Amino acid sequence: YLSDIKVIPLHCVCQKIHKGGDDVVVTIGHKYGCGGREIARQLARRLNVPCRDADPFAGGECPEPLKNLAARGSCVVTGFCADHLLAGTEGLIRVFLHGAPDRRAERIARQSGLTMEEARREALSRDREWARRYGVYTGGKWAEASRYDLTVDSTALGVAGTVELLSQFIALKVMRRRGGEG
Repeated sequence: YLSDIKVIPLHCVCQKIHKGGDDVVVTIGHKYGCGGREIARQLARRLNVPCRDADPFAGGECPEPLKNLAARGSCVVTGFCADHLLAGTEGLIRVFLHGAPDRRAERIARQSGLTMEEARREALSRDREWARRYGVYTGGKWAEASRYDLTVDSTALGVAGTVELLSQFIALKVMRRRGGEG
């Protein structure tokens, strides 16, 4: 199967996205410690589109600045409830990043100077709080795979590998949409 996979060159990804009518709005939700914000920034840079953090807007209706960003064209939006805040947006691609608890804890410990045990507790605490808040604000279940177009174990692929996978997925979605396949 793998021999049949064709890698789409990056310049094709960017050309497809920047042609009229091919706008994509990528939302990236993530478990704590998966590198979600870093992945979002690098993906946006790679696609040459703006990146915005939805966290300040979580809860309630989608604020005008976020709606305006999405209405202007392709962008990457990360953070809590981004998939919900931008639901119904033309060209929306909803991504959720998860990962092995120990790999997430390693990343957290490395970045915040916590012990591994403290990092594990912090990840569990944040994930529980985000799940609770997501349910309150959206009525949905946070991290439920059926709410997303793609879920990825970013700890298995690393930041660069996850950005590459997302770039390829976006390119495929754009090409299928242009071909009328949705």
